[in-house]
Amino acid sequence: MALEKYNEKRDFSKTREPKGKIEKSTGALRFVVQKHAASHLHYDFRLEIDGVLVSWAVPKGPSANPADKRLAMQTEDHPMAYLDFEGTIPKGQYGGGTVMVWDIGTFHAEGNSDQKKDNAILRKQLREGNLKVVVEGKKLKGAWHLIRMKDDERQWLLMKSKDEFSGPKVSYDQTSVLTGRDLDQIAAAADAVWDSSGKKSGKKSPETSTQKQPAKKDTADFQLTAEDVKDAIRTEFPTDWKPQLATLADAPFDSDEYLFETKYDGYRALAFSKSGDVRLVSRNGLPFNSKYPKLVEAFATVPNDCAFDGEIVVEDSTGKSRFQWLQHFEDQPARGSLKFYVFDLLYFNGFDLRPLPLLLRKKILKAVLPKTDKIFYSEHVLGKGTTLFQKIEKQGGEGVIAKKTDSRYINGKRTKDWLKIKTEMQQEVVIGGFTDPQGSRKGLGALLVGYYDKGTLRFAGKVGSGYTEAILDKLYTKLAALEQDKSPFADTPRLKGVHWVKPKLLAQVKFAEWTETGSMRHPVFLGLRNDKPARKVIAEKPEVSTRSGDLQAAPDLLQDELPKSRVEFTNTQKIFFPKEKITKGDVIRYYDAIAEYILPYLKDRPQSLRRTPDGITKDGFFQKNMKGLAPKWIKTKEIQSDSKNEAIEWMLCQNRDDLLYMVNLGCIEINPWSSRARTPDRPDYIIFDLDPNKADSSKLIATAIKVKEVLDRLGIKGYAKTSGGKGIHVFIPVLPKYTYDQTRDISLLISQMVHHELPDITSLERMPKKREGKIYLDYLQNGRGKTMASIYSLRPREGAGVSTPLEWDEINDSLDVSAFNFYTIHDRLKEKGDLWQNFFRDAIDLKKILKK
Repeated sequence: MALEKYNEKRDFSKTREPKGKIEKSTGALRFVVQKHAASHLHYDFRLEIDGVLVSWAVPKGPSANPADKRLAMQTEDHPMAYLDFEGTIPKGQYGGGTVMVWDIGTFHAEGNSDQKKDNAILRKQLREGNLKVVVEGKKLKGAWHLIRMKDDERQWLLMKSKDEFSGPKVSYDQTSVLTGRDLDQIAAAADAVWDSSGKKSGKKSPETSTQKQPAKKDTADFQLTAEDVKDAIRTEFPTDWKPQLATLADAPFDSDEYLFETKYDGYRALAFSKSGDVRLVSRNGLPFNSKYPKLVEAFATVPNDCAFDGEIVVEDSTGKSRFQWLQHFEDQPARGSLKFYVFDLLYFNGFDLRPLPLLLRKKILKAVLPKTDKIFYSEHVLGKGTTLFQKIEKQGGEGVIAKKTDSRYINGKRTKDWLKIKTEMQQEVVIGGFTDPQGSRKGLGALLVGYYDKGTLRFAGKVGSGYTEAILDKLYTKLAALEQDKSPFADTPRLKGVHWVKPKLLAQVKFAEWTETGSMRHPVFLGLRNDKPARKVIAEKPEVSTRSGDLQAAPDLLQDELPKSRVEFTNTQKIFFPKEKITKGDVIRYYDAIAEYILPYLKDRPQSLRRTPDGITKDGFFQKNMKGLAPKWIKTKEIQSDSKNEAIEWMLCQNRDDLLYMVNLGCIEINPWSSRARTPDRPDYIIFDLDPNKADSSKLIATAIKVKEVLDRLGIKGYAKTSGGKGIHVFIPVLPKYTYDQTRDISLLISQMVHHELPDITSLERMPKKREGKIYLDYLQNGRGKTMASIYSLRPREGAGVSTPLEWDEINDSLDVSAFNFYTIHDRLKEKGDLWQNFFRDAIDLKKILKK
């Protein structure tokens, strides 16, 4: 189908879709899958052939199960510019609805290794109605077939071929690969009036976008220099940011390094305002728009694109916040004044302000925040925390928040840069039951409450005061609907007249103190909460003692904030190590902190990307060819592949941004070649991989020591490191003058010498079953294109081990290789530095070794 049909169906004065024109194909052919919520939700599968995107509408979307044959209706060809089109198509236009770039990448004809022939092969297959392609997308990978049906030329079948990327259990993320947004977020952020439900959103369509916009607030008296905001990062409007959280401290204090704000008794919230579109969310991302429409209206007057952090409260006539009034505000909106106190500005007109110091963010916030009867700037005092605390305590307020004035905003993390000091003990609790009422009381007697400890609900006491008759009546109605026979508590209290309930409702209580058994003394009910999941409620006890001067921030080698980088990090809250609770963001921060140590061993080397984007619980995959996939600022090197006899474009890791780019792709482990890109056939080190294969640690230690003895006799300086798993690696630096075959021969000779002296505990046998219980001397790791986990690399397995340099005298009977991990490496580096810093200076000439 020609692009004429594409152009005929569209009015480009009304839609932002690109105009159709044929483009010459260059490099690897590209494909895109777009999720399209039009009159019916479907997926558009588009392949580049002859300079256009040949397109099919797939109602059910691609399936990784080879048994599934998905109907694909061929539609008009689309222009190449449609590859990255994401947004909305106005109502009344062809295909009106919301479009997401669901997946994107490159592809080639199955069985073809000559890229120049791809287009001709695919043109022929398209004509014959039998397309066989291999795709390399962000989500879709491997071989796929498109087969035309005989009855109708427009009807095809899309099927996944059976390979390592197929299977009935393979599923795909349903957010955009470009922006991380879902369809609703794309529709909410767009300028068109149409969304997938066909309802108007109040936004302007292209044909009405010339209407007069609100005037910008006058900020003539607000002066900033370029130096002030040099750390701000240009980025897209945020969609999934989470608020920074404060750590509980035990007492008020004074410090010139801190500013002090009122701790409000309400709901923490973020307000995202873009061109009059407002999204109000709780600290856990729950929507607040329908609950507080007046606040939405107030933020809609903000003339700039902003993301604010603050607290929603309801105040009485004296200005005191009333949590119970806020809780019942929907039922009694005239009771008190609804307000949003803003204490931070995270985003402003295209820039992420989170890397800026707090005082500067507040300065900008005060200048740009509009004055309304609903939105208020949260004032602060510098240094004098004790005085402010005493004032708030006297007024019956909740407490103060202490924040380091130079601190950056750390997304979704609890840090010691922000501290909360309460005038009285308060705690969120989960309701797990209630008792029968006594005497004249109606409804219920006391709530039975608890908190979660490592996934288990622990009993924390009875809450029998703080109720009115109306509150008791409402509580009983809610709890009666949740009643169940079994106690939800792991440590069930022995009480009479008890009714157990499903642990879904949360309450806020105040109390005198924690008892030694983990219960609250004299708890008083303050109100129900609905702004976080029950399973996130834990016992909140002071982690910082200001009395003892404990005001240290997080360890300087592993800060909680994400590093500044040209990489746009995604899914940073995803758990990579479940047992250790290490997130993708933590792994990014690890490699940022370790960059200066690991980069000398990565630079100029082709990288074999071992990607585990779902963490260690799922098998990852190796990606080698980065042609057409890496950003322009990433250096690549085309090197012939022996296995396929074709050129592969390998990524090089030259700097910190390159390293973080790999980690953002899901590379928990870093795997460089043993040779550099300019001399790909000449390695500059030899590897000895000592693999225990169920052998005990004493055999591993004895073997490593024997390797050292053999190397010493040959006059070779060997470098040892943990594998990051159960083994030990020994490296020999060599001059890059010899081939992989020659270095492997040297490795074999030395391995044979070790095996000759330790025949009972070592093996050169490749088959694991034939060497069980022995240390395998794996000399075959020395091969072109073979890779080994880099020094300082994390390993994607339980324990979060790090391949860590060892001093030879550390290899003794007390060595525990599992002790070198994500949590210990930073202190070790502080103590010992890089034990391999002279590695490449000690490179040897193999000819001299052979003479020995």
